[in-house]
Amino acid sequence: MTDDVYTATIADGVLVVSGEIDETAGPVFRQDLATYSADFTRDLTVDLSEIEFFPSSAVAIAAIALENAKVRGSQVELVAREGSVAQRVLHICELPYRS
Repeated sequence: MTDDVYTATIADGVLVVSGEIDETAGPVFRQDLATYSADFTRDLTVDLSEIEFFPSSAVAIAAIALENAKVRGSQVELVAREGSVAQRVLHICELPYRS
């Protein structure tokens, strides 16, 4: 685990997050997902490839975002580079993602 602070940038409908989604960053991550998807009414791609710490609480936030989008007729798509922390966690948790 590193001391990387959570950061998020948005460009062309892709939310790129990096650093650690710890107990402090979790609520910010949740709000970023809601904000940049217009409360889950607009499609959003979330690139998690540069995440260094992705605990169960962050996985739960992502899973809830996927469900919220589905219920509202939109899609949150998770992206994680092959071999990244996020890819390994998403694979183990069986959440849908693309590499």
